[in-house]
Amino acid sequence: MTTVRGLIRSTATITADGHADDQSTARERAVAGLDLTTHELVQANTLTAKASGDITIRAVARSRDVRPLEATGTNYPAAMTVCRQSIPDGWISLHVLVDE
Repeated sequence: MTTVRGLIRSTATITADGHADDQSTARERAVAGLDLTTHELVQANTLTAKASGDITIRAVARSRDVRPLEATGTNYPAAMTVCRQSIPDGWISLHVLVDE
């Protein structure tokens, strides 16, 4: 019997927009609109920047929700098949370790 153990992470993301006359303030406002206790900032991009100084930045954060995963099979390929099939929609595998 082979067992694989690993971690999966939610692929859920949240976004927030910040508007201001300068880039740093727009970024601060966008990031402030995110819940960074349950999510982590992954990017902040400028959406619009006008000559008048009107700047819009969108910040994106991904979920910090991580869960353990364990699957067993008669051999490594069988265990990995069970492992892949047990990952729910909206989640990705971060890593797996093999215990034979």
